Order: sequence, then C-alpha cells, then structure tokens
Amino acid sequence: MENLDQMRKGTTTLAILKLLIDSGEPMHGYQIARALELRSQGSFQFKEGLIYPRLHQMERDGLVRSEWEGKRGTRRRKVYVPTAEGKRRLAAELEQWQAFSLSMERLLGLSE
Repeated sequence: MENLDQMRKGTTTLAILKLLIDSGEPMHGYQIARALELRSQGSFQFKEGLIYPRLHQMERDGLVRSEWEGKRGTRRRKVYVPTAEGKRRLAAELEQWQAFSLSMERLLGLSE
C-alpha cells in the first residue's frame, strides 16, 4: 500500500483536475478528498493534509480558482473550480499519462 501512496502523490494534481472537470460543479476540499477515494474504490486515501496544500498550490499555479459558497453570516465553504489553464494542463498531462502507460505496458510485456 505504501508504494501505491507514493505513486498517488505524483498524480494528485492530475486526479483533482480530472475530478473537478468531470463533475462540472465547484467542489470543496473535503468533498474532493471523499470523491477521489470513491473513484479509487478505496485504493487510495486522500487526507486533508494532502488535499488542501495541493489545492492552494494549484490556485497559485492558476489551475483552479476558489470562491466562497454561501451567504455572509452563514457557514460558508471555499469551493474550487478549474480554470482554462487547468483544463489545458489536464489535457496535456492526460496525453503524457497515456503515452507513459502504454510505454510501461510494452516494457513490462503486458501489451503487444
């Protein structure tokens, strides 16, 4: 399981962008973490200590933007939305991921 966690750490940004774009709606950090765990069918755990710093870095990098959901005076949540740059980055990284995966499958003799 530790090896899976190490592999996941290098792909967290990709996973978050894909989730946000697929969902088509703003999501808050805790919601993102739980949705990623569901998508992985429990293979990966996404703790808040990983998700929030990554979301903040993604915001600084211009991949997502945040906005406050809810009215003032009520409990508000910060939600995240992919930017145009985030969508471009996702497309590029998915292309690289597919090429890498295919190369590894060939290398390991898993495909022809």
